[in-house]
Amino acid sequence: MATVEIGQKIKEVFDQRQMKLTDFADELGTVRQNVYRIFKKRHLDTGLLLKISQVLNHNFFQYYVADPNERTDEKIKLLKSETSDYQKQLDLSRKEIDYLRKIIKLMEEKAELVHQLGKDTMMLQ
Repeated sequence: MATVEIGQKIKEVFDQRQMKLTDFADELGTVRQNVYRIFKKRHLDTGLLLKISQVLNHNFFQYYVADPNERTDEKIKLLKSETSDYQKQLDLSRKEIDYLRKIIKLMEEKAELVHQLGKDTMMLQ
């Protein structure tokens, strides 16, 4: 996940709200100079970020959570890999089953021949 420049995000949302800087500062319980500092910050205390989220009616914490699509893409890649592994195992199992069927057929043929030989031997006696 990319580094979050939270101050820039706050500035973007603040600009969209077309709020006066002094009103924003008052609602945060600070002065204008501190608001300018907030806009330049990369990291903020969670309590302050919560207050800013409430004042601007915007969830700034969402930028710290991995993108659900990103996680979905990772899961899809993992599932494709697992599916490929299972497909290989399935193919090997099918080959083994075919091989075992051939062995069974040969064993049945051998048993039939032995049985036939036994009958022929008894007729000769």
